[in-house]
Amino acid sequence: MGSGKSAVGRSLAGTLGVTFVDLDMRIERMFGVTVEQAFGRGEGAFRDLEAEALRSLLAEPAFGARRSIVATGGGTVVDADNRARIDACGPRVLLRAEPETLAARLVGAQAQRRPLVAAAADPTQRLRALWRSRREAYESGAVVVSAEGSVDQVAGRVLEALDLRP
Repeated sequence: MGSGKSAVGRSLAGTLGVTFVDLDMRIERMFGVTVEQAFGRGEGAFRDLEAEALRSLLAEPAFGARRSIVATGGGTVVDADNRARIDACGPRVLLRAEPETLAARLVGAQAQRRPLVAAAADPTQRLRALWRSRREAYESGAVVVSAEGSVDQVAGRVLEALDLRP
């Protein structure tokens, strides 16, 4: 969270002329609840909705027929089945930023919309702990790109890492 998945994904989709899907927005539309409300039912319940939203997206006939960029929540790829589904569709990119950078991006209302850091006494420490617990899943099979800098800088790095041209 805070790495810029949605902003960078939108930018890349615009540059490449492809479809952009934000999985959190899909969850909200499919299930009629905000991410915060879904998370309020417990992280496990939220992850179930997340996995169902991902499965339904990937099962859409039109999805496989078009190039797309999908921004997932930070916990989506922790699940091995989700990772395998995503990896079967194309490259998976990890936008990697230092916990201090992420915490600085997640201030005020941004932090309140992120249940895993909203109640943290020290968001940087919480983000560091999440990174330690998720690192293996995040990096396994992913193209790792620095998320430090502006949206345009990060999007440029992704294009370069994937050898894509607009």
